[in-house]
Amino acid sequence: MKFFVLVALFAFAAADSYKAAEYKAPMYDSPKYEAPKYESPKYETPKYETPKYEAPKYETPKYEAPKYEAPKYVAPKYEAPKYEAPKYETPKYEAPKYEEVTYAAQPYSFGYEVQDKESYTDFEHTEKSDYNVVTGSYRVVLPDSRVQIVTYKADANGYTADVKYEGEAKYPEYVESQYKSSSSYAAPAYKAPEYKKPAYTAPAYTAPAYQAPAYQAPAYQAPAAYPNY
Repeated sequence: MKFFVLVALFAFAAADSYKAAEYKAPMYDSPKYEAPKYESPKYETPKYETPKYEAPKYETPKYEAPKYEAPKYVAPKYEAPKYEAPKYETPKYEAPKYEEVTYAAQPYSFGYEVQDKESYTDFEHTEKSDYNVVTGSYRVVLPDSRVQIVTYKADANGYTADVKYEGEAKYPEYVESQYKSSSSYAAPAYKAPEYKKPAYTAPAYTAPAYQAPAYQAPAYQAPAAYPNY
């Protein structure tokens, strides 16, 4: 394509003298192909060196006998127990609080009679009351054979009594007893018991006997010599 463009330009410059260009077939050189040269790789046999083995050096361990310190024994200190006398506190007593109970007046009535010839007891008593007034009477045989009768009344105005006697007083003559005791009676003699103060023996305290433990040194056997390689 470039070739034809050059020819046209040339023809335009020299129109008068135009000569047909000679066409020459292009020269084509076929490329030369050279077969690749293959060189076989050079292989070197590896060199193997036998490792040098050195026998290990063994050093005999140094053994130091252990240092043993005998334990120091301190004798125990014994302190006598301290005894404190017990403190006694007097108990506090509070007097009980008593509240008097009052009851409303109620009507009532009662009566009783006693007669006992052996003790020469002979009396009777009766009493009754409404809400406001109390009336009653009692009768008793006195030692002089008279009978005493008392009639009483109690109300808002106070207590009043009417005393009467029945019968005559009799005093029998004194007759000495014919009975005589064969033996005189002596009052028993009382002897107060004798109190012996208890004998207190303080307990004997024996200090504990302490025996120090017998210590035996451990039997140590040295290890056998370790062979060298």
